Amino acid sequence: MTEPTLGIIADDLSGAAECASHALVRVSRSIVVLSSESLQRRGPTLGEPDTVVTVDTDSRRRAGADAVRAVRAAAALVAGAAVVVKKVDSLLRGHLGVEVAALADELQRTPVVAVANPALGRVVRDGVLHVGGTPLHETDLWAVETTAAPSRVAEALHPLPTVLVPHTTVLNGIEAVTEALTEATRTGLVPVCDAVTDADLDVVHAAAVAAGAGRGALLVGSGALADAAARALPPEPRRGALSDDDAHQIAPDRRRGPETAGAARSVLFVLGTRAPGLSEQLRQLVAAHTAQTVLVRPDVLLADPETVCLELARLRPDGVVVVALDPTAPVDPTRSRALTEALAAAVAPLLDGYDAAFLSGGETARSVLDHLRVHSLDVVAEVGTGTVVSARPGGRLVVTRPGSFGDPSSLVRVAAHLIGDPTSRHPVPTHTATRAVPGATTEENS
Repeated sequence: MTEPTLGIIADDLSGAAECASHALVRVSRSIVVLSSESLQRRGPTLGEPDTVVTVDTDSRRRAGADAVRAVRAAAALVAGAAVVVKKVDSLLRGHLGVEVAALADELQRTPVVAVANPALGRVVRDGVLHVGGTPLHETDLWAVETTAAPSRVAEALHPLPTVLVPHTTVLNGIEAVTEALTEATRTGLVPVCDAVTDADLDVVHAAAVAAGAGRGALLVGSGALADAAARALPPEPRRGALSDDDAHQIAPDRRRGPETAGAARSVLFVLGTRAPGLSEQLRQLVAAHTAQTVLVRPDVLLADPETVCLELARLRPDGVVVVALDPTAPVDPTRSRALTEALAAAVAPLLDGYDAAFLSGGETARSVLDHLRVHSLDVVAEVGTGTVVSARPGGRLVVTRPGSFGDPSSLVRVAAHLIGDPTSRHPVPTHTATRAVPGATTEENS
């Protein structure tokens, strides 16, 4: 089997799909692997020379030991790639230290860490992640987590020994950073690089490739670092050579797959997130498409899932249909995983009745696809920031997006892309389930 051009390992599905979609700037085929079975089943055709392989380990919310096992298994799928990117959460959630250590051990490569995501206002100065100008540990962005936010990137990487590559070094260019990375490797330390722009990440990527010459590069960062690795790939002749400026500035609609526009007669929206802006997104979607809507009661879903399943079975798969948890429900981290699994079990049997499904939140999406025994996705396009259209085996479309993403009209735009102009269709009756007293919620991904 031909080795992938670029290997990416992500800890949740929405992030994996986003990275995979951005690789389409350079290559004609980009896939997300959910299980090693997909490689065994599909054989050599999976490893075309122009393929980028992204593996979702679904490990962000797993126990540490389970996360390590998942990462070690994923390493085998991308070990032949000259560049491997370990995509991590841009807010440093998850098992960064043990996952990066396991991956470095499996690949026998020194990791180079640069977690900035400048487009989201997430930059690293003096080894501290800042979000919108505020150090991460001084924000409330970890409010739903069971531990405090790390004060430094190095703290998130514990127990790995680290050394800072300051922004002054990054500004000095590729040779200066290459020298710093080489020295870090010699002394057995993991370099953590400051970065405040995408150009900084391009420098880090190029230096990591140079420092790892003959051994391969292992980079650790947010989706922005995976984008830098994708930009560095040589463009395929049949796609036409994009300039570096084009690769930086390419708009989401230039990555859209025209075959998905207006292709669906029915779309199921599954909203497994408690993001603050979801209520307005949902209101606009229902208004624009007269969508059938079921607001699932979290307490009933956990206590009596059969009742919820019976209610969902009464939905007609026509036009836009929405199944959502109460977006105003308070946080209960101890029930988050159980609620995600319960929601996935309830909605998974519905998906084959729809042309397309929108799955919000990486954990929710992965759990639904696991219930359907989907082992891989062919990525088609990004139709909005973090909003990725993929095809599952059989051709039905799946749209994934991090739970915290989206402006008020974002769901309307997704529906318009998939199903076309709602005014050209007959109205569909609205059905809204009775709300309960808010209970637990599922995850919020970014």
